[in-house]
Amino acid sequence: MNKKKKMKPATSLVHAGRNKLYANGAVNIPPYRSSTVLFDTLEEYKAWDHAYSSFRYGRLGSPNSLALEEAYSELTSAYRSVATNSGMSAINIAVSAFLEQGSHALVTQGAYEPAAELFTKHLGPFGVKTQFISPSIGKEISDLIVPETKLVYLEAPSSNTFEIPDIDILVESIRDKSQELGTEIVITFDNTWAGPLYFRPLEHDIDIEIQAATKYVVGHSDAMLGLVACTEKTYQSVKNSSKNQGISAEPDACYLGLRGLRTMAIRMQSQFESAIEVANWLEKQELVTEVLYPPLSSSSSHDNWKKYFTGGGSLMSIILDKKYTDSQLAVMLDNMELFAMGYSWGGFESLMTPCKLQKERVSGLDQLQNTIIRLHIGLEDISDLINDLESGFNRLKKI
Repeated sequence: MNKKKKMKPATSLVHAGRNKLYANGAVNIPPYRSSTVLFDTLEEYKAWDHAYSSFRYGRLGSPNSLALEEAYSELTSAYRSVATNSGMSAINIAVSAFLEQGSHALVTQGAYEPAAELFTKHLGPFGVKTQFISPSIGKEISDLIVPETKLVYLEAPSSNTFEIPDIDILVESIRDKSQELGTEIVITFDNTWAGPLYFRPLEHDIDIEIQAATKYVVGHSDAMLGLVACTEKTYQSVKNSSKNQGISAEPDACYLGLRGLRTMAIRMQSQFESAIEVANWLEKQELVTEVLYPPLSSSSSHDNWKKYFTGGGSLMSIILDKKYTDSQLAVMLDNMELFAMGYSWGGFESLMTPCKLQKERVSGLDQLQNTIIRLHIGLEDISDLINDLESGFNRLKKI
């Protein structure tokens, strides 16, 4: 097979995963809604595909999931990827593939809270020991690694507070300590905020990239989807983990993910540019103590963002001037015209919700005791979004 010519990400988004074998002339591969796959011969039926590269049974994959995985692997420089039915299931198969009774895992305090609970509430009873680490940790991580450490779970920027560590130093410290102990440690990285367009973890000696594809990949808030991008060394374990747990992605969700990929570059770029403008405006507001958004020069993580990222997501948090009650916040949030309240983010619509620190989070920042509001910037006109925010702040001021 001829090696494909390396293309820019925006071009890959349009053309990757469009296998003519499955498309049958259609621009987008139609959903293959099938559990049973029929074979013409006994030989073909018995020729089990241990590489999972063909369409043999619905739970193990479909032409839609194979196409999506191929496209995502091209974007991330992965050996192969695995599509799942949600971002949470993507986290599950990625970490549980490498942990067993007695294993020790290091998990960032800044992780998506359900991910942290997967370690403590689900894997913990099976004998996995979890230790939480600072989201800004550096070389000192080597002091926390023990012979039983099998996995390090990272997320950057952190959920809600948006810290970014010095990633290369962190990974190098993990590898050096692992070599010293004569052990193997799998490094996983939740790259939902930036990836795969603005940061590529696998190009920084990270083993696995996790993407809550429900967000930017789907892009329209109408499907649940997860993706795990793997190195050649980690792929088979992750795929087996998904098979053994019965986790797979529905063809319709993969169809929507593939459709979303085609416009992801222009959506993310537009939303990133709007987010920068909104963040700069928010910094000047009387009720805002701090804007937590690494692309801002005022951010404590700005240098690391600039060092590793070529752009950014449209999700940020703001710390207000004090701790507001729910009834006070409702005066602002219940009357927003454009910013809606809802879980998730990454779609075309703007969202605004109160949030809190993760249960496992330890922080010395006093202002984090104030009300924190998370904002996702959508595709609306920037002046309309700012007007909506200004009206909301004016309502809060009058309380």
